[in-house]
Amino acid sequence: MTKITVMFILVVLVLLTATYFFAREVMIERPAICRYCHFITPYYNKWEQSTHNMVPCLKCHEYGPLNALSGQIRFIAGTFNPRPLTVVPDRNCLQDGCHERRLIESTVDFTKWNIVFDHKPHFTEQRKSILLHCRSCHSDIVQGEHMKVSKNVCFICHLHGEEDSKFTEQCTVCHKEPQGTVRYRGILFDHEEPLEKGAVCVDCHSLVVIGSSNVPKEKCFFCHINRTEKYNEPEYIHRHHVTVKQIDCFFCHQFVQHDNVRMARNIETLLQ
Repeated sequence: MTKITVMFILVVLVLLTATYFFAREVMIERPAICRYCHFITPYYNKWEQSTHNMVPCLKCHEYGPLNALSGQIRFIAGTFNPRPLTVVPDRNCLQDGCHERRLIESTVDFTKWNIVFDHKPHFTEQRKSILLHCRSCHSDIVQGEHMKVSKNVCFICHLHGEEDSKFTEQCTVCHKEPQGTVRYRGILFDHEEPLEKGAVCVDCHSLVVIGSSNVPKEKCFFCHINRTEKYNEPEYIHRHHVTVKQIDCFFCHQFVQHDNVRMARNIETLLQ
């Protein structure tokens, strides 16, 4: 091997090494660079205004030089997707300097809703055959309020497909049974007696749930072409879409509303 060949190989190795570290330490670590390849400008602008604006993309998202290289190859081949789905592993949320692991083993008092939420069973156990992750509930990590929880996600699990006879059991998961008497339109009412006689919450509180939270089969075609063979296998669907892909619930499910509960028209008769 000639001296010129050796020098050429050394120069190439130095350039490749410098390019690798430049890409890793400079280009990939700067969030603004991501916008040149991915259509994420709205998300980038919201990230700048969020509580995470001092956290670089790769602190949460897993992406490295090899991903960048494969992306370039796919771009040349014409198969590059500028709108890829993002995945944030739970271990990144719980890494040192971010959120402590003790948070997932604690209860949180949502004073605004008067609900005590226990993280541990939701995070460590399967809920309706679904293994949840941080973003299952905290879906608006950067694009909205950082720790905001969408109540509609709760409604999908707790209110989807329940019969009226089960609503009393379901209601008390979040709502405490009223103690003593309450006043409604000037009439005093004690919940204890009708509950003992077998009355259920929806006898008085009508329109508890508005919407079915069903998944129209057409939603599948947003991502898949003529692939609905697993449509009637919810456990398989949730395992691959929620646990693995971290797809937002409402990317598939219709919204469920559970606000401003209307009282039954015959409530005055029930109160007497």
